[in-house]
Amino acid sequence: MSNDITLSDQLIDNLYGVICQHDESAKQNMMVALQYFAAVSGYMLGDYPGSDEEREELIDQLAAFTKNVSGDRANQQQDQQQSAQQQAPAAAGKSVATDDPAVGIWKPE
Repeated sequence: MSNDITLSDQLIDNLYGVICQHDESAKQNMMVALQYFAAVSGYMLGDYPGSDEEREELIDQLAAFTKNVSGDRANQQQDQQQSAQQQAPAAAGKSVATDDPAVGIWKPE
């Protein structure tokens, strides 16, 4: 589609911050923020200098690109979460049984 682009947390935070300054509800509702991001793309696409057919093709390409970025980000988040769970150290200690099987006493070692 075009040259490679580089996304960063800072870029995303800055863009999101501008949207939240414009509309406070975007802070509490991710869907509102996503609608703004999509609306800005649509607004800019309305100024695309090509034909209607070229613009429609570009919209399809951008929708596929958005889907790929979303999938990559979701996989990255999942991998980070799994990695964090695997790196979490096991607690040292032991559980001591009590008369109530639903309750135990934890004693550090």
